[in-house]
Order: sequence, then structure tokens, then C-alpha cells
Amino acid sequence: MFIYLRLTVFCFLCTISSSLCDICVTCSCSTTLDGLPIIDCHERDLERNDMLISELLMLDENKVNNKLILSKNQIINLSPHLLKKLRLLKSIDLSENFMKQIYIILYTNLNSLEDLNLSKNAITTFDDLLLREVPSLLTLNLSYNQIDTIQHTIGETITNINSLDLSHNNISNFPNKFFDSLTNLQYLDLSFNRINSLEEYGLTHLNSLKTVYINNNFLTSLHMKMFPKSLLNLYSGYNLITEIFYEPSEIEVLNIEYNRLFKIRSNAIALKHLKHLNVSGNILSDFPNILCENLKTLDISCNNLSSIPETLSTSNFPLLATLNVSKNPIRNLMFRSELNLQLFVASNISILETIDKATFAKLRAPAKECINLIISNNKGLSLIHEEAFKHMNLCSLDISNNQIAYIAQKLVPCNTNSVTCNVNLQGNPLKCNCSLQWILDDMMPKLYHTQLNLLDNLRCAWPPQISKTRMLHWYGWKDRVFCTKMLDFNEKMKIDATISQNGVITFNSTPGLLAVLGVAIVVFSILIIVGIIWTQRLHIKRRRVNRKF
Repeated sequence: MFIYLRLTVFCFLCTISSSLCDICVTCSCSTTLDGLPIIDCHERDLERNDMLISELLMLDENKVNNKLILSKNQIINLSPHLLKKLRLLKSIDLSENFMKQIYIILYTNLNSLEDLNLSKNAITTFDDLLLREVPSLLTLNLSYNQIDTIQHTIGETITNINSLDLSHNNISNFPNKFFDSLTNLQYLDLSFNRINSLEEYGLTHLNSLKTVYINNNFLTSLHMKMFPKSLLNLYSGYNLITEIFYEPSEIEVLNIEYNRLFKIRSNAIALKHLKHLNVSGNILSDFPNILCENLKTLDISCNNLSSIPETLSTSNFPLLATLNVSKNPIRNLMFRSELNLQLFVASNISILETIDKATFAKLRAPAKECINLIISNNKGLSLIHEEAFKHMNLCSLDISNNQIAYIAQKLVPCNTNSVTCNVNLQGNPLKCNCSLQWILDDMMPKLYHTQLNLLDNLRCAWPPQISKTRMLHWYGWKDRVFCTKMLDFNEKMKIDATISQNGVITFNSTPGLLAVLGVAIVVFSILIIVGIIWTQRLHIKRRRVNRKF
């Protein structure tokens, strides 16, 4: 009773003086590109802020408000009257609060509401009656709640909703005919739930559906026939799928990463429009001999491939631009068929040791284009033949974090003026002798002005006296540092001086300097001993002379 009395007083004061009710004093106000207002009351403690409540009650009901943000305000429940004047409101964000239920009456007067965000609350039940009571609603976000019950009370009413996000909940099943009223749905996110199957729910009539996320559930098989022909993007990774049943489809993006597929059957050719396929993280040991005329990206990383499949060829994949074979037990990256790529990735292959001259003989860039190679983080790779990439038109080369000690100048694309130098050699145990002087002379000046980040961790591992020293230390030196005896001199005399914050200078001696100091101390000790002996003898001689007198 006391709370309602205070609200009445506030409303009366607001009537007297509009300045007291300026919500932009309490919240942050801005406008869209179209000039429509956005009222941002994020984290303004609405649950205990009576002034803010009164300001919301006094908003002009005839004024269009594009968006009202009430997120992270510890809201448990809202008064049904709080938003009743905002009949022209288009979007409301009530995320990151403590609401446990959806009170439909709160939204019934919002005749223009198109976007409702109720994510990151504690909601346990979703009743699709909300979609009928707010017919203008196009986007509904219920992700990151605790929903385990779906109620279908809307009947046969067709809704306008085109985007529904139910991800990160505890949903295991849906009531019969739940999807019947969602014929305008274009985007459906059911990821991170407890769903075992979608076959019995009938999605085929959703002829507007373009994108489905069903990843991180408990699916054991994937039937393409349960999806409408309009579907373009299907994300079904991180399930328990062992078999895929293909049907002719318009699908362009298929992600089935980290499932339990041991084979891709040849009837996958039914996916004629497929452009991007991700089957990483399965147990594939080969790839089928199928024609995929439109495929552009193929990720077969993290499988059981022991070699590059011979079926990966230009004849089977004429438009393939990106291939990822990382984290497979491949000892030899030899391409057994002609293939044109714009990007090839072979990283984190533990048993890969060498790349010889013929390894990439059949790999090239498409006509009038160049290729990017990423062959990094292979802990056993210690040797790459200097002519391994000679026939390629390289855009960039990343051979970072391998075990390569020597890199031939012929290997990298910095030799000609027509190619931009984009080479990552960082993280290798490089032996900085005269054979690597070209890095200082040719590569470093180009990278310094174009890709300075590729020099951050470019260091020497040998000789020991300059181990872990960044090559950038010698940028601009006129001497051919790695080809002179300067390193021998440094071994004896190098001193690193650092000045601490309090102005004290600290010298860190090297083993060479310690040796020099040791020799000096020994010589100095000998001279002292000789001096003492000579002094004693002189003293004895003088005593003998004195006795004669």
C-alpha cells in the first residue's frame, strides 16, 4: 500500500513538473539512424528505483519508442500497468533479470512490439499463447533460461514470428503440432538442450525456414527429410550422430562437427547446392568419391585420416577454395590428385616431420589467384625442402611454432617485388648463423613496415649467448650480424644493463664475461703473491746488511 502511495505522489509531481519525469536523466537515451528513440535503462536497479518506475509510467503513449532496455535490473516481476502506455514500442529487452514466469498480460497492449528479449532469466515454462496475444512479434529470445516445459495452447493460429531462440535450456521434447503455427519461421535455435530427435515434430511445412541450430543435443542420427526444402544452413555439431540420411536439398552450409561419423556415404551427392561442409571431430578415415560442384569450404580436421584423400581433386571439387586437414594422424602431406586452393591448413599434426620437394607438387592456387598456407604448431616438423613451394603463387606462408632450425631463403615469398611479404616464422628454434642472415637483410625490413606483428616472437634459439633474443634487436644494423665474429665477441663481453624504477643500474653478466673476470682475478692473485715474496726477500737482505754494521 505504501509503495502505491509513493507512486501516486511521484505521478502527481510529474504532472506538475515534467523535468522530474525526464527518463533520460535516469537512463541513457539515443536514437536510431531513422531518428527513433532508444531508452537504455540497463542496470539501473529498477526493482528498487521508484523514480524510474514513475518515469516509465509517464512516457508519452502517442510517441513511437524504438527500443526500451530494462536488462540486468534484478526484476522478478513487472506491474501489468508499467508498459501499458507503450503501445507503439517496437522492442523491449528484459534479459539478465530474475523472472521465473512469462506474464502475457504485461505485453497485451504492446500492439507494435516486434522484438522481445527474455534471455538469461529463470523461466521454466514457455506457453506459445504469447505469440497469439502479441501478433506483431517477429523475434523472441528465450535463451539461457531453465525451460523444461513447452505448452501448446495457441491452437491452429498462424503467427508472424520469424526468429525463435530457445537455446541453452533443458528442453527434451515438444508438444504435438507445436511447430504448426510457426509457418513464417526463418530462424530456429534449439542448441544446448536435451533433444534426442526432431523427426516426429514435423518441420517440413516450415517453408520459410532458412537456418536451424540443433547442435549440442543428444541426436543419434540426422534425417534430411525432416527439414523443409527451404533450409539453407544446418548446424548439428556436438551430438551423438553416427549416420546421416541424405535427401535432395537446398542446403548450402552443413556443420556436423564432433559427432561419431565413421563414414560419409556416396549419396551425399544429393546435396548439390552445398557450399560449406564441416565434418571435423569425427572418426573418418577416408572421404567419398563424389562430385560436389559448389563446395567451397571443407573442414576434415580432427579425424582419423592417415593421408590426404585421393578423392579430393579439382574434378570432384572444382570450386573448393579452403581445405583444413589439421589434427589428423598424417605423416606425409602428399597430394595425390590435382587440387586448386586459396587456403590450405595443416596444423597440430603431431607425427608430421618433413615436407619434401614433391609434397605439394599437385597443389596450386586457382588461375590468376594466390594461395595461403598455414602449416603451424606441428611439434615434429623440423624440415621443409627449399623448393617445396616453388611452383606456387603464395599469398602468405605461416610455418610458425614448428621445430624448424633452418629456413632457406627460396622457401618464402619475399623474394620478388610482385608479392607482398607475409611470412610467419615465429616460434621456431632458429639457428642464427650466416645461413639466416637473409631474414635480417631482406625479410625483416619488409615486415617491419607492413606486418610488424610477425616479428614479435621471431627469436634466435642458437647460439646460446643470444638464445631467446628477438631478431628485431638487430633491425637497422649495417653489419651482417649473423655472418661476423661479433657473436664470439659478445660471448666474452656481453653485458645487459637495466635501470630499475628507483634509478639503480643492474648489470647481468654472461658466461664469457665471468671467464674474463676469473682470469683477471687469478693473474691479480699471482701478482700479489709474487709481490709478497719479493718484499720478504728484500726485507731479509736488508737485515743481513744491517748486521755488518
